[in-house]
Amino acid sequence: MDRRRIALIAAGVVLFGGVIAVLRTTGVGDPITATSVSAPPPTSLEPYAAEGVLVPTAGPPPEQPRGLTVSSGPRRLQLRWTGDAPGYEVRWGTDRLDHGRLITQPVIQIDGLKDEQAYVVEVYAVDAFGQRSAPAKSSGTPHGLPADDYALEDRFDQSDAPDPTRWRLVSRGNCARAAPGQDEDGRRLVLTSNCAAAPATLRSRTPFVLHDADELGRFVVETDAPGADGELMLDLVPGPVSLVSGDALPPDTVRLRVATSAGTTSVQVVVPAGTPTSTVRAVPALETGISHRWELVLRRDGARVVFDGDVVATSPAVPGWREATALVSVSGPTGQRAAVSLIAFDAVEAAAPAWVPGPPVAVAVAVSTPPPGPVESLPGVTGGQLRMALLHSDTSPEAPSFSLSAAGVVVPLRPALAGAPWRPGVAYPLVADLPVEALRIGAAGNLVVTLLTGLRVQATHVDLELTGSVPDPPPFTRPMPLLDQEPELARASGTVLDASGRTVPEGAAVQRGRMVFDLELEGQPGVALAGLAGFSVRVDDERVAVVPTASGGPGIAGRYRFALNTGEMSLGPHMIEVRMFGTSAETSPTSAYIPFFVGR
Repeated sequence: MDRRRIALIAAGVVLFGGVIAVLRTTGVGDPITATSVSAPPPTSLEPYAAEGVLVPTAGPPPEQPRGLTVSSGPRRLQLRWTGDAPGYEVRWGTDRLDHGRLITQPVIQIDGLKDEQAYVVEVYAVDAFGQRSAPAKSSGTPHGLPADDYALEDRFDQSDAPDPTRWRLVSRGNCARAAPGQDEDGRRLVLTSNCAAAPATLRSRTPFVLHDADELGRFVVETDAPGADGELMLDLVPGPVSLVSGDALPPDTVRLRVATSAGTTSVQVVVPAGTPTSTVRAVPALETGISHRWELVLRRDGARVVFDGDVVATSPAVPGWREATALVSVSGPTGQRAAVSLIAFDAVEAAAPAWVPGPPVAVAVAVSTPPPGPVESLPGVTGGQLRMALLHSDTSPEAPSFSLSAAGVVVPLRPALAGAPWRPGVAYPLVADLPVEALRIGAAGNLVVTLLTGLRVQATHVDLELTGSVPDPPPFTRPMPLLDQEPELARASGTVLDASGRTVPEGAAVQRGRMVFDLELEGQPGVALAGLAGFSVRVDDERVAVVPTASGGPGIAGRYRFALNTGEMSLGPHMIEVRMFGTSAETSPTSAYIPFFVGR
């Protein structure tokens, strides 16, 4: 079907001097403005159809979900069932069902639970008009896993995750955040990014050191699947590198790459020489929001990829180093999000360097050394190392020499790894050892460094590690996730058909008389949706229909077909507007538009 994605515009909730104006409805479905300082009642709509307009109506309630299964994990339950409803309501609790979520796929992971506490769960199928089925019922008890003998193990269940003594978050510019999960994401680390194709990377400050044995080491990560067209990467890089962007890997890097695309999952062990990966068992399409355990196992006879306890791929790749920097990255379209519940090393026990909190770093590019401005020293700091990567368009076969200036002190920059590729559009890793004289902050509280070069370059990221001891380190500030995770209404797509029900090609005209409009409201897999009270349909700003969708509770999603009269319409372009309303006044209404043409 030729489905057309409709542009979405939020109608909004507006503040007037502290009083909230909310959308409510009259008996015929037109929203009016009301003001109140108390909690407003839920939005409700009355059905309406203009003369000559045929609107969809509800049928019998949906069938009960079938085959509900509950599996347990640490602080979580995973629920699966079968059914063909457009949406589902999942409720859970201990003494009472006091938590709930509206979703569109027959699988859900409930996080932030208490281990060894029994929970009751119910799942309702919800049709396009909000009618509920009888519930499928079950129960489950989350179980904590026994502690493994790992050299490093972090379950990110502390309130200040990620622990700054263990991890550094690195991204291009201000693209990413790492913060403790809240509410249903509780006791996990949530990585969020708002930059397309720019990875959000956690760098371990503890080195990954190989065993002297047949099994050299294991790099273990437990996280949910990367989103649509997203990637999860586990990198082991033998040098002071904080971020690897793109496919041009630094020398001797070993990477596990998990990619999702069009409902499929691919798994590769990647090294700069392009060592092939052999599939042992196909990895099923990964469902959004469901956690899995990935293990990159390094052996003397090659590498293995273990997925939820089963070997799924092998590679002849063998590391040529003894010690490496471990990186965990997620990347993908704007809005990428991943929740991490475990990172562990089965390796030789090693210690991270002492953590010294430092100032933000501001980078400038200039040909000559700038005059130093007023600066202040950092008490207790004895030195530091600055890591960065440069993007450039230079076509020279070899990298030039670089230096930087900080507080009037010029320091050489060296390649982080010998033999790193110097190619246009590929981030080139550099590192500088900064003496204490260069570690002075300006009036804005930043460490200002100037890259001295005549080339046009861009620093994709900077990462500063300090040595020494700070007598009074600044208090921990809880980081906030970059992306707002408030539930949103389903998204709309629409198709214009002629009177006989055939799809009208985009840009073609509908003949005068009758036309059909198919509307589909659908949710993103793995994402909780806001309750849908209903929607109105307007043609050229004239209301033609109102469809309530909360007859048995909040609606979620669905498909709807309308028959419209075009006999009185003028020749030329016209516009359909679908305006959707949430059952909660806290949910902003959204409008969606689709154009069509009327011909002779």
